[in-house]
Amino acid sequence: MGEVLERPGRRAEVLIASDELVLFRFDLDAKRHGAGPHYHRKHVDCFFVLEGELRVTVAGEPRTVRAGELAVATPGTVHAFKNASDSPVRFLNLHTPGMRFDEYIRRMDADDDPDPAGVRLVRRRRLNLPDVLSSWSS
Repeated sequence: MGEVLERPGRRAEVLIASDELVLFRFDLDAKRHGAGPHYHRKHVDCFFVLEGELRVTVAGEPRTVRAGELAVATPGTVHAFKNASDSPVRFLNLHTPGMRFDEYIRRMDADDDPDPAGVRLVRRRRLNLPDVLSSWSS
């Protein structure tokens, strides 16, 4: 068992933390937000659902990802995820290269200022992405 990082409604187990790959197993409660619209400058962010359903929006396209399915956000691509269903979801979350993304989650959970992994939050007025933001809120 790896290190467990928890917040209300979310449990993340660090399975691998290396320069090449950071791999988490996430458990997200029903009707729980994961991350709002953001992008990563230098790494790929993948979601592989093990149980349940995860709503993932990539480049403005919302999609329900079910058990056995994968969603991928390449570097620079705005994406978001949440559990919009009435049941919990379990999924693998891969970051490659790793970019110390495990440290980002640790700092976020500690309410520190995390940004070692180049995460960029999307602001409506800066990037003018109303479609991405409206699909996230629905």
